[in-house]
Amino acid sequence: MTTVRKTNIGWRLLLLVTLAATPSVYAAESGGGVVGEAYDLESDELLYREFYCANGNPDEMEVIYRNEAGNLIARKLLDYASGPTTPSFVQQNIYSSEIIEVELQAGKVSMTVLDAVNSEPKKTSSTQTDGKLPVVIDAGFDEFVRSHWDSLVAGEKKRFLFPFAERDSLVELRIKPAACNYRTETDQCFKLELSNWFVRMLVNPIELGYDPELRRLTRYRGLSNIGDGKGNGLVVDIRYVYQDVPPQACSVSDQAPAFSAVPTVSDKS
Repeated sequence: MTTVRKTNIGWRLLLLVTLAATPSVYAAESGGGVVGEAYDLESDELLYREFYCANGNPDEMEVIYRNEAGNLIARKLLDYASGPTTPSFVQQNIYSSEIIEVELQAGKVSMTVLDAVNSEPKKTSSTQTDGKLPVVIDAGFDEFVRSHWDSLVAGEKKRFLFPFAERDSLVELRIKPAACNYRTETDQCFKLELSNWFVRMLVNPIELGYDPELRRLTRYRGLSNIGDGKGNGLVVDIRYVYQDVPPQACSVSDQAPAFSAVPTVSDKS
């Protein structure tokens, strides 16, 4: 049985902006590959795998999600042209037939959810940043952690804004060092949570584990950006391995349309 979070607020937050911290920046910089295996946090059942695939464009990284049988369940294209902590992205969720888009342009964060069948917008919003706190988008969170590594390890809390399409706004999140809740002799762990105390009571924090020597992500424990076949959120323990990705894992030409064929926010403006 997979574990489903009882509070829907946290799931919608991650569904619409796909927070799940990923090692995409590291993979792109090092030229290596990354594979993440997502297990149910309680039963330890393997739920799906994430494959980080280079596509020849140094500013882009594609993430392919496959279930335990190897079938495609989602895919995401990250574009770092806007900066290492604010990548634009398009994510296609096969189970829910949704396409999620987020991008930062001229100080404005645009968020769109499309029906993958007819490409019609289900939800669209645009929010202007205020410049007081940094904006972090999707996998840019990994770079945010590494760029503030020394101060975080020293005990400082760091705050940033993250797109929240459900509220048509940017929400404030905070990260701080914490003891690891899994067995490890070396990892440096951090706790990620909402800054708002009331909402924080409804949503459990996310735990992140890092290799302190290489400063790269090893574990992600919390609500996933991937849902099950019924659209429910999964609570997962993702374990990252830095290794070559099998070419067949990145091939989806016979299972989903190319991203170039998917309408984007700018195409509809």
